[in-house]
Amino acid sequence: MKKEVDNVKNLSGGMDFGMFVITIILLCIGLVMVASASSYHALYYYGDSNYLFKRQLLFAIVGVIAMIAISKIDYKKYKKWSYLAFILAAILLLLVMTPLGVTVNGAKRWLGFGTTFRFQPSEIMKPVLSIAIATYLSRNIKKLGNIKGYIVPIIFLLIVILLMYMQKHMSGMLVLIVAGASVIFTSGIKLKLRTVMAVVLVVVLVGAAFIMAEDFRRQRLFSFWNPEQDIKDGNWQAAQSLYAIGSGGLFGRGLGQSRQKYLWLPEAQNDFIFSILGEELGFVGTSVVLGLFAFFIYKGYKIALTCKDFYGSLIASGITSVFAVQIIINIAVVTCSMPVTGMPLPFFSYGGTSLFINLCSMGVMLNISKNCNKVKE
Repeated sequence: MKKEVDNVKNLSGGMDFGMFVITIILLCIGLVMVASASSYHALYYYGDSNYLFKRQLLFAIVGVIAMIAISKIDYKKYKKWSYLAFILAAILLLLVMTPLGVTVNGAKRWLGFGTTFRFQPSEIMKPVLSIAIATYLSRNIKKLGNIKGYIVPIIFLLIVILLMYMQKHMSGMLVLIVAGASVIFTSGIKLKLRTVMAVVLVVVLVGAAFIMAEDFRRQRLFSFWNPEQDIKDGNWQAAQSLYAIGSGGLFGRGLGQSRQKYLWLPEAQNDFIFSILGEELGFVGTSVVLGLFAFFIYKGYKIALTCKDFYGSLIASGITSVFAVQIIINIAVVTCSMPVTGMPLPFFSYGGTSLFINLCSMGVMLNISKNCNKVKE
């Protein structure tokens, strides 16, 4: 057995074998849960209980192929194209606000044509922003002695924040802020305490203004503060999520045996798929998945910390932070630890764009793990 494992590691070409394995494990579990959580929804709306699963499986297969292909591309080559990629991703975000934008569940965040073909540009921007900021910082190391050296990365981040604000996409904005900020802090930026306090104050004020500017966001916040009230309206989704997780008990009802997925829990196969996981596999199942996610995040940050190449370390930190914040917020939302917001669970939630980009990002991470220690700073 050990010989077979060693052979597989040799075929991996020196990439982080543990990161590759944990990615495939999470992907496989996610596909199983999409098949279960989406079955009744797909049967009701499409006449085929496997309709959404088959689409997700297709994106998974294409995504794994892309991941393997990208893992063979030297990440240092991205320096040449990162700024252009950022500009194109920003243009796509702008196009969302034109007639080309597609509205889904009341939110206009997609480009494409109806339900046949559409994608979410904000997903593309997540890795692109990290790579673009990392490119600038790695090319201007001598300028990073003070805050002036970070003006351009901050401008990149502000552009993205503005575009996401125009889309009214708060959860996406939060992820991109974390992505950009993690790269900046990984670079070793030195900030005075008063500067940090000022930044925190600005973020809090902007966040509060963003929430209070829209009725539905205010409603979500007030519903979170009063979870026992308005169960049939503002708190319906949160309440059904807790019912699902609570009814799972220690070992769950059994795979495929969820009751909440019968249109009781909105977005059961999307943002609230972890609730169905809790209902069907119980505390044991959710604990295993949380353990896998914890190991996944650990491996990501380990790659960032042990990477001897400044550029590779920055990219790995940004990509890992994107995964980490999505995992943490999604789990917090489904367990009613924070107000409801649309945040997919990586590798689990139904969505072709998100799954494909996540796997492409892992291709970049795998290449960094393979090549970042072959160069000297």
